[in-house]
Amino acid sequence: MFATSIIAAALLEGALLAAPAPAAPAAEPVAFVAIPAGEIRSTVRYEGDDGARRIATFELSARAVTVREFERFVQAHPQWKRGNAPTLLADSAYLANWVDADRAGDGVDANAPVTHVSWFAADAYCKSIHARLPDWSEWEYVAAADDARRDARSDSAWRARTFDDGTPRAMDARPGAIANAYGVHGVHGAAWEWVGDYATLLGDADKRGSDDGDRLQFCGATGLSFANRDDYAILKRVALLSAMEPRSTLGNLGFRCARSSP
Repeated sequence: MFATSIIAAALLEGALLAAPAPAAPAAEPVAFVAIPAGEIRSTVRYEGDDGARRIATFELSARAVTVREFERFVQAHPQWKRGNAPTLLADSAYLANWVDADRAGDGVDANAPVTHVSWFAADAYCKSIHARLPDWSEWEYVAAADDARRDARSDSAWRARTFDDGTPRAMDARPGAIANAYGVHGVHGAAWEWVGDYATLLGDADKRGSDDGDRLQFCGATGLSFANRDDYAILKRVALLSAMEPRSTLGNLGFRCARSSP
């Protein structure tokens, strides 16, 4: 039943994005940075693997999609305005902090990451600029970096600071926070981010706290465990995303886009 609903919603999303768009201000170009290929031992491990992930070269937007950028998207695609987006694709809190259906208003920072957006809306935005949402492994690969190291996770002090992710206290939420070693800003910022394959993190709540500890049960009998239980930032993100439906929105959940390399 769940799979049927997801398929129906995906078809509806595709139909909405394919609808003719009226004349609207041209979207501002999104700045992407090239992320070199590499390997990461993921904190998230699926049943039968050791967490090793090989990441192919890809591009990631240097910053999360902003309020201004998403305003231009809904103006160009009015089917994604608040009140127009079907409830199957966006819950009642979709863009709830905007003053109008297609305008955030002066009370919202136009350069801040857009929030109150569903997975479907984020996915549609990225497709509209010939991009996609990053996979979880790609996001984790980039998020492991600090400003000098591509993998700073062995630094317990740095890892402890990431525990504030998703709040105004987050280290990348500070004014003037510099980019990480890849040239990406705000990964550990005041807003968490959707990933394209977030559904792989969906767990069976009945299994949490059972005798097999940190194992989560999935559709298809796939198990999930965590390699580093003190990596609280990752554990919080997995807990957050595993509680979401693709139509869900939050006031501190945004997104950025990625592009596969040829």
